[in-house]
Amino acid sequence: MSDRSGNVHQVPASIASILGRRTGKTDGLGKSGAQVLLFDEYVLKIRPAEDWNTVDVQILEWLAGKAPVPQVAAHEVWNGQDWLLMTRLPGTELCRPDVMRNPVLLLDCMAEALHTLWSIPISGCPFERRVAENLSHAETAILSGTFDASDCEPETFGPGGFANPEALLLWLKNHLPPEDRAVTHGDFCLPNLFTDGKRFTGFIDVGSVGAADRWMDLALGWRSLKHNSDGHYGKVYPEIDPDDLFRAAGVPKDEEKLRYYLLLDELN
Repeated sequence: MSDRSGNVHQVPASIASILGRRTGKTDGLGKSGAQVLLFDEYVLKIRPAEDWNTVDVQILEWLAGKAPVPQVAAHEVWNGQDWLLMTRLPGTELCRPDVMRNPVLLLDCMAEALHTLWSIPISGCPFERRVAENLSHAETAILSGTFDASDCEPETFGPGGFANPEALLLWLKNHLPPEDRAVTHGDFCLPNLFTDGKRFTGFIDVGSVGAADRWMDLALGWRSLKHNSDGHYGKVYPEIDPDDLFRAAGVPKDEEKLRYYLLLDELN
């Protein structure tokens, strides 16, 4: 556990032996729901053991040597919590203002991140991220009444959009596009991509990495560029055009796939 100053108390011995008397600070940028503490050289994630799928530990170990990701320094389930201590990536998130004011750097980093993943042979990827699985999870949430539409785009439901989540689910089932499969991040947004101010330096929050249509990452990256530049998060960067992501990545824009994977993400 930790107090507001970032001091960690009652930690597993394996983690205490590494952190010693270091003091961290709380990271409030992410939306994962885990408690995240930042140290000079490490990042500590603390999450409820019974409520958390810790496949991210397996993914980090699989990605080691294949892509720039944090290294697992220690991992332990203790006192009802899952404790994951990782090395800290160099640099800062792509959503930081100094990066957003440099569109060339921003887009070059996003393109390098995509091609880093796409260069990993899909034949050896043990993590499957099929669209059918996403649709199944969405259907379970809708039928159980646990689906929350509060984070959806305002145009998704209502006038000009879908009548309800059930209607969107049916449309997604009936319009499944052929999959252009590659190793994907699964949450390819600016806060999960890092740069040292010169080039791309790595990925964080890799729990959704797996073999999927590369357009999932392209769509989420496009939307992240849009939201981070059009005032959605409070700041406007008029020099950024989200469509430039496709030029930077060397992939022609596919309006149908872009729309499909943006809508798929609305239900997941």
